[in-house]
Amino acid sequence: MMEQVQVKQNFNELFKEYHQRSFLFARSLVHINEVAEDIASEALIVLWERMNVEIVQSPKSFLFRVVKNKALDYLKHQKVLKRFVESIDEWNGKQLQQHMNTLDKRDEEVLFSKEIKEIAAKTLECLPKKTREVFVLSRHQHLCGKKIAEELGITVKGVEYHITKALKVMTVNLKDYITKV
Repeated sequence: MMEQVQVKQNFNELFKEYHQRSFLFARSLVHINEVAEDIASEALIVLWERMNVEIVQSPKSFLFRVVKNKALDYLKHQKVLKRFVESIDEWNGKQLQQHMNTLDKRDEEVLFSKEIKEIAAKTLECLPKKTREVFVLSRHQHLCGKKIAEELGITVKGVEYHITKALKVMTVNLKDYITKV
């Protein structure tokens, strides 16, 4: 029992003697009071535990070496943590940008696709009957010129004429959506 009191008293004396200096030294390294307080307290405990096992020739030097090492460990950890957070932020930023780009393209494509279909349908309705029939057989039913000519009882040249006529009207009506190469 007497031994425990003496060890406890030694820690109190150790704390009184070195706490302020170890705290100030730690704060000069990490610049954060709360962290410096933790480092100083932990270093004092390490010193006290070491003193209970062996004789420490220079407690002050030992304590400051422990403070320095704990501060360096803290700073290294902060550096790793910062890189990790930055990489997550960068990844999140890239993911967000990619998502936004995809949404922009998808919305734009859907919007343009719908508009193009509406304009094409209206243009098709306005074409003369024979031109419309030829165009629908060619573009929607994918028949060749010879088959269309046979089916409608016109010449292959007549088919080409009607397709050219329909494409000219479509090109004019869809000029805002067609990119020139």
